Amino acid sequence: MAVTYRNDDFVLQVRDNDAAVSNIVNKYDAFLEALSGTHYAFQTEAIKTVLKFLLSSHYKNTGDLATENFDHNTKLQSYYDHTLHNYLSSFALADKKSVSIDLATGTGKSFAIYGLARVMLAEGLVDKVLVLCPTLTIEEGLKDKFFQLSADPNLTAILQELDAVYLNPGIKSANDPILAGDICVENIHAVYDRTGSSIRDSFTGKGGRTLVLNDEAHHIFSNADQATKRWLDFLQNPEYGFHFIVNFSGTPYIGDRYFPDIVYRYSLKKAIEARVVKQVDYALERLIGVDCGYEETYQNHLLNQQTYGGQLKPISIIVTEKIASCVEVWNELVNFIASKENLNRQQAEKKVIWVASGIPSGNDGIRVKALVDKADKVRRDNVQLLKTVDDAQNPVEWIVSVSMLTEGWDVKNVFQIVPHENKAFNSKLLIAQVLGRGLRMPSGLGGNAMVKINNHERWTQQIADLYRDVLEIENRLSWGYSEAQQGFVFELHNIDYQVVQQTEEVKSKLASEPEHIDYSPQSRQYEESTTYIRSGKVTTLIDNRDIFTIDEAVKRIKLFLKDKDEELSIRWTAQRITGLIQNNLARTQQETDFISQVNLLKTQYAFGPMFRDLGKVSPRYEMKPNNLIFADMHKLNRQSFSESALKNHTHVFYSDNQEADLSDDEKPLWKSFLAVREIAAKYGNDRIKDDEEYLLSNLHPTSKADFKSPTNFIVT
Repeated sequence: MAVTYRNDDFVLQVRDNDAAVSNIVNKYDAFLEALSGTHYAFQTEAIKTVLKFLLSSHYKNTGDLATENFDHNTKLQSYYDHTLHNYLSSFALADKKSVSIDLATGTGKSFAIYGLARVMLAEGLVDKVLVLCPTLTIEEGLKDKFFQLSADPNLTAILQELDAVYLNPGIKSANDPILAGDICVENIHAVYDRTGSSIRDSFTGKGGRTLVLNDEAHHIFSNADQATKRWLDFLQNPEYGFHFIVNFSGTPYIGDRYFPDIVYRYSLKKAIEARVVKQVDYALERLIGVDCGYEETYQNHLLNQQTYGGQLKPISIIVTEKIASCVEVWNELVNFIASKENLNRQQAEKKVIWVASGIPSGNDGIRVKALVDKADKVRRDNVQLLKTVDDAQNPVEWIVSVSMLTEGWDVKNVFQIVPHENKAFNSKLLIAQVLGRGLRMPSGLGGNAMVKINNHERWTQQIADLYRDVLEIENRLSWGYSEAQQGFVFELHNIDYQVVQQTEEVKSKLASEPEHIDYSPQSRQYEESTTYIRSGKVTTLIDNRDIFTIDEAVKRIKLFLKDKDEELSIRWTAQRITGLIQNNLARTQQETDFISQVNLLKTQYAFGPMFRDLGKVSPRYEMKPNNLIFADMHKLNRQSFSESALKNHTHVFYSDNQEADLSDDEKPLWKSFLAVREIAAKYGNDRIKDDEEYLLSNLHPTSKADFKSPTNFIVT
């Protein structure tokens, strides 16, 4: 069986148990508890883990920490082909004390950044702290948060009792000189672009006594993020000599590859389970007849207004890959909202905004400017609107955004995310970024708040798998041939088919003109059914856009006939075509004042035989069984079923000791399933949580005598 890698397998363990280090780390427990509280204790754990590494004399740099972990971690060895050099080459800053923290978006990275900065200054381990981020918007958000926390007298009082070396750090930007004891918050562009910046004067030659904290650190290592690739150059610049570097990100991926230097991880799954962020309600199954446009998205938005409208203003966001398509989707959505709510264009535009990090050049820029006058001014105004978009007085209800957005969001009222195209969701980084837009929990809202993921397109299996990996909600169990069940192996064959020409047809006379057409059922509306993982099945009535009036259909048929055969077009007058369509609609007991696109095509096809040339030979083929191919059950690929499928319609039959055929990673999950059933059997079903009842109804224990299958499970 192939080795399965989880993000937890790559988290570095800090193994130094030096008492002196532990004493310093534990010294700040009261401060960290006051900062984070019990519900956010993971922030304290993250800070203490980093402190332990930065203080440790056991590790001179990150390379030492990585080497120790490689020696102890078989998963790391396997992933990097058992070659330490391959592993170490994945670290950009191995020669420094540089590590990363993975805190899921919406779990309070800014608190962890601030807490680590205050402790390092209080202990006198550094003289200055430099906090870097990718944009001015994020910079302003961090400074606002830091000013609020610095004004908390309780935090200052605790550090005063601990005899802090630097008690009240100044919160500054690079416009001012950065003095000992200061925390400088700056966006990376200003660090090397702004005239009059104090960065060079304040930090040249002082990197050894400076702590650098990088927020949204995935931008540092992104190959696609050209605007911030100089960030890494700045950190490596020997003029500064930075040594203590800590990266923070809720999406620590380089494409699909997890950061190699993570020392603490608080995953999306943990945050969702602890109700720190919203639960994710994603589409398991989608049954649709034709493209439904924005109709289901709109109905979901109305449902969110009904559910949460008494407490706040729900927001829906639509995510595209590129800026040009972002603006085009915005334009479509404005038109849709205007039509749906009987608004004029100006009124609809107040409800819908687009957000991007810039205006592209070339053809994409032309596409944007064709729809938006003074596009860059509108873009900047929209970014400003984001700051108050949660307020009830702000009219914005819909946001269209690009997926890889450098601007920071602190929007908490998002209750629907619509990935408009697969390319907006085609890597773990993009998926985590998009999900992060809607995970923040509004204050005062209960822990059952959900953000619905309503994908506009059908996802490819690859994207569905990436999505499940990021959320870690698709626990899976494998099933297939079991050696213990070999007595029930039976012969299995596949049929090999080949294409065989059966006949040749020569047309000797003209085909008769169409009279009877077997039209399919048609309607002005149809139902779309989508099944979500948490809220279940949602059915939406959609207006069918692919229908035509009879006059429109007749004109299309006339053009079709004229293109194929001028003489035939003359014989088939508009009145005659109208009669053909309406008579067949009436014959199939359907309304006769419109026709669906499917039935319009059937009308065209009905004329097809009349266009075939006389005397032309037309071969006829069919598939014929050719051979039987033996399928060795011992070698058939193992399959798997997911926990979410089990919660819905999947049933699993099993007998004793089935876990023997599971991998070590799978066994704990199976044992947890059985433990729930044992509790129910011993104490009654009322002891089982509502979200565990599926384990009683969809798992079926079977006696060994009755379990006559060559597989470890039977899955239906």
